[in-house]
Amino acid sequence: MEKKVITTKKKSSSLQNYTLRYLIVALLVVVAVWAGLFYAVILDEVYDNIDDGLKNSKIQIEREAYANPAILNTHEFGINQFKITPLPKGNYDFSNKMISTFEFSEYDDEDQPIRILETVFNDAKGYPHKLTIRASMVEEDELLEDLLIALIALYIMLVGSIALLNKIILRRVWRSFYDLLNKLKGYKLGTGKGFTAPQSHIHEFEVLGNELEDLLHRNEAIYSSQKQFIENASHELQTPLAISLNKLELFAENNNLPNEQMAEIGKISDTLNRLVRLNKSLLLLSKIENRQYADEEPVNFNELIAQLVDDFTDLAEFRELTIDVVRLSKLSYPMNKGLALTLATNLFKNAMVHNTPGGNVVITIDADSLSIQNTGNAKPLDEKQVFERFYRSSHNEQSTGLGLSIVWSIANSYKLSVKYNYTGMHKFTIHFPDAQ
Repeated sequence: MEKKVITTKKKSSSLQNYTLRYLIVALLVVVAVWAGLFYAVILDEVYDNIDDGLKNSKIQIEREAYANPAILNTHEFGINQFKITPLPKGNYDFSNKMISTFEFSEYDDEDQPIRILETVFNDAKGYPHKLTIRASMVEEDELLEDLLIALIALYIMLVGSIALLNKIILRRVWRSFYDLLNKLKGYKLGTGKGFTAPQSHIHEFEVLGNELEDLLHRNEAIYSSQKQFIENASHELQTPLAISLNKLELFAENNNLPNEQMAEIGKISDTLNRLVRLNKSLLLLSKIENRQYADEEPVNFNELIAQLVDDFTDLAEFRELTIDVVRLSKLSYPMNKGLALTLATNLFKNAMVHNTPGGNVVITIDADSLSIQNTGNAKPLDEKQVFERFYRSSHNEQSTGLGLSIVWSIANSYKLSVKYNYTGMHKFTIHFPDAQ
C-alpha cells in the first residue's frame, strides 16, 4: 500500500458551530427576502392610497368645472394644490398619469417628495384642459422611513434571537454526542480499560454509543491477540536464530575448513544476522503501529542529535564523512524518548550508509523541524515509495529496507509531517506541529 506524506490539516469547526453557521446564513437570506417583500408591499399600499386620493380629487375638480366654469381659470397651484391649463383642440390621452418627484418646501427649507396626477378633460363647451393635481408625501415618506428602521431592527433582533435560541437548543441536543466524543478521545487501545458509552436521551446517539462500545471491545480483543502473537513469534524466531548463529561460530572456530567453506559459513552468518535485524525491525514496526509506546516526555532534539553525532564519529571517520550540525533554534517535542532516538538514529544512519566516501551529512535543527541531508547517488529517490517497507535505492545487503519505514511509522504515530526531496543532496525533513 502506498504511504502518503502526513500533512497538517486545517482546523475544522465543531458540529454545533458548523450547523449554527449554516442556520444563521439561511435565516439572514430568508428573513431579508421576507422583510424586502413586506417593505415593497407596504410601499405599494402607501402609493396606492395617495393615488386613490388624487383620483378622487380629479373627479371632484372636473365636476366643479362643469358646474362653475370660473374654476377653469386656476392656472397656478394655490391652496387647493391643483392647476388647469387650456389646450388647443386635438386628440389627447385622457388617462391618468402618476408622477413621483420633489418640490422645494419653504417650511423645511429643502426638497420634499410629492406625488402628481396629470390628466386631460373637456369642459362643458368641449374644450380640452390639462389638469395637474399634486399631493405631499412628507408624512408618508417619514412613515416609510420609520417602517424601514423598524424592519431593520426587527430583522436584527429576529435573526439574533433565533440564532441564540438555536445555539442553546443545539447545545442541549448535542451534549450527549460531545460527552461520547470526549470519552472516546480519552480512550487508548491496549491500556486494559474498557470503553463504556455514556447514556443519552437521543436514540441515534444511544445507538452510536452502543455500536462504538461493541466495536472497541472487539478491537481490544483483536489487539490483545495480535500483541501476544507478535511477542510469541518474535521470541520463537529469536531463539533458533541465536542458536544457529552460535553453532556456526563454534563450528568455524573448532574446525579447520577450507577458505571456500569458511567464506560460505560467513555468508550464512551474515544472512542470519540480517534476519535477526529484520525480525527486530518488524517487531518494532508492529509495536509502533499498535501504540505500545505510551510513555511521553519532552525530548530535546538538540541534545539528542549532539549525542548521536558523538556516537557516530568513529563511523564517520572510517567512511571519511563530514558531519555539519546547524542549530537555528531549540527543538523540543513531547514523545516517547526511545522512539525519538529511533527516529533520529534511523535518519542519521540512512544518511551515512547511503553516502559516498568523502561525502557530507548536514543536520539542521529549527524550532519546528529537523532535516538531515546527505550526498550520495546523484539521482533522486522515488518520493512515493521511499517510505515503503523493503524499498531500496541500492543493493546494500546490510540494509533491511525498513529504516525509513520505521521513521514514517513513528512520525505517523505522533501526527508529524515527514517528506523527502532532492536538491543536489538527499534531504529528509520532519515537521513538528506546535513544537515547544
